[in-house]
Amino acid sequence: MSLELRTGVKSSPDLPVVSILLVDDRVENLMALEVSLEPLGQRLVRATSGSEALRAVLDEEFAVILMDISMPELDGFETVEVLRQRERSRHIPIIFISAYPEQQNSARSYSAGAVDYIVKPFDPDTLRAKVSVFVHLRQHEIALQQAHAELEQRVLERTAELAAANRALEREIVERKAAEQRLFELAHHDGLTGLANRGLLMEHLNRAVAQWKRKADRSFAVMMIDLDRFKDVNDTLGHHAGDQLLVGFSQRLELCLREVDTAARIGGDEFAVLVDNITDIGDVTRLAGRIQHELAQRFPIDGKDVEATASIGIVMMNGSYRRGEELLRDADAAMYRAKQGGRARFSVFGSPAISLTA
Repeated sequence: MSLELRTGVKSSPDLPVVSILLVDDRVENLMALEVSLEPLGQRLVRATSGSEALRAVLDEEFAVILMDISMPELDGFETVEVLRQRERSRHIPIIFISAYPEQQNSARSYSAGAVDYIVKPFDPDTLRAKVSVFVHLRQHEIALQQAHAELEQRVLERTAELAAANRALEREIVERKAAEQRLFELAHHDGLTGLANRGLLMEHLNRAVAQWKRKADRSFAVMMIDLDRFKDVNDTLGHHAGDQLLVGFSQRLELCLREVDTAARIGGDEFAVLVDNITDIGDVTRLAGRIQHELAQRFPIDGKDVEATASIGIVMMNGSYRRGEELLRDADAAMYRAKQGGRARFSVFGSPAISLTA
């Protein structure tokens, strides 16, 4: 195969080395072209026929092609015609180099797609100057493509970094919200039963008082509930059994309530309920009956059926109350009146105790 290449002096480190295709069927002409173009420091590729030139452009990108016109098989014009039909090579600048005078072939050369026409013997400096124009164009084109590719890669990397940072931030937000929720639960709920604690109950209760004072179209009540003889369970079965009873009662208590109500454990075996959005005292006394009904079902604890009853104190909201603590105080007083009346009873503040089993 007659395809050969030679590389001249080192190219500028700032610009890429490009390839120049030299096409001539005479080796001495190719050597003359190489000697003239070596100072450019680019890759020089030989082709001794049009067919070799067509094969060369399939494997490599060229900044410019220097093409002899008179060659066996495919001449320069025929070779250029094929090159211009191919997508890969149709835009490569082509300079014809011929021993024929320019006026003889110039019109056909330019119509075929050549960018210049040089007559042999050529002046090396002139040839080098003309070729260097296309070398520099190709070098800057490649440099621009590389810069664009590098920029796209940096954009992709930065986008990936931002996406990763965003995912990490989203995870952090979720974790922080979960931590805040856990802190809220710890600060506002009873650790044993999961019910609201005294602090959260008072928030809801004071809010209910403020809303009632603005618009007293619906009322609310507060219940205080104390498990009767809870100390006996602790003393006979142990504190673990007592805790199980408290948990079991809190679960049954929640079954009796609506979503608008708030149940809380405020200490030991004492519970409180904010019964919201009610019409009259009958709504609360019926709730007290449901609670006693749930307690009628014994609690299975450590293989034993434990019986439990409750004393319940009730107070209805009215205009004499200014703060939630006052309602809780009077509900507590009513609850003690119920307990003194014989346990398993409820008492409405200001009224006698009533048996829940009656």
